[in-house]
Amino acid sequence: MKLSEQMTVEDGILHIKQTHDYTPIAEKSKALQSAEAWNMGESRLVANIPMKMWAEWAKKHGVRVDDHGAMKEVVHKELTNPDNAHFRVWNGNLGRFQAK
Repeated sequence: MKLSEQMTVEDGILHIKQTHDYTPIAEKSKALQSAEAWNMGESRLVANIPMKMWAEWAKKHGVRVDDHGAMKEVVHKELTNPDNAHFRVWNGNLGRFQAK
């Protein structure tokens, strides 16, 4: 959820600073995990990832957000990072979801 956005111009360059709070999404993920809502038959709800974060991860790893193969690897890498564990709904082994 975007909290604020500030735009400034320095030396003819537009700078945009956005502030986000992902707490509501992390809380929803925790509630879904507690309710075992990740279990959808043969499928699993692995995580709730905010679209802004998805775009930030793509930029961080130098891939396009619509490159499904590359993003699969990026998401796997980011979800195994303990800093992003609060977005996970299913705590099973992500190894089987790793892009080949």
